[in-house]
Amino acid sequence: MRPVKNVIAIASTVVAGLSVFLLCALAGCGPQAWERIPPPDIQHPAALASVEHFTVTNGWNMYTNQGGVQWEELDTNCVIGGLPWTRWRGQKFQALTRNGILFVLLDPGWHHDYSGVAYNPHTNHFPECIRGFKPISEHWYVWMQPEFQSARLKQKYA
Repeated sequence: MRPVKNVIAIASTVVAGLSVFLLCALAGCGPQAWERIPPPDIQHPAALASVEHFTVTNGWNMYTNQGGVQWEELDTNCVIGGLPWTRWRGQKFQALTRNGILFVLLDPGWHHDYSGVAYNPHTNHFPECIRGFKPISEHWYVWMQPEFQSARLKQKYA
């Protein structure tokens, strides 16, 4: 009878381990989605045409409120397409400029967790509400604004 109990105990341990692995795979343990965004893969001279058009049309300081951006409360007509990534060809995303930075919302996240890419050509600074950021290419960053501002995320400038 003892060997059967050992087999059951081992099987239970294996099932528990697989469950944890599966939960991590589904929930995104390890680098978060915002950290895995690759650099732009379109490099020709016109790759920034949509960025230039957006900033000429809207300026570099559309959002002037303090604190975090509540994206769902913004004008959804402010969108940008033509980003220099082939994976997003033909897609449009909500965008805004703030203090000389273009923020593009790629993932509205859960509740008030937002993330995306930012074009930051004029400054080496992000608003305090952007708790995570890292460079992915010349002037391009990935960013994360978590709902809970006490979150400690990776912050790295170019």
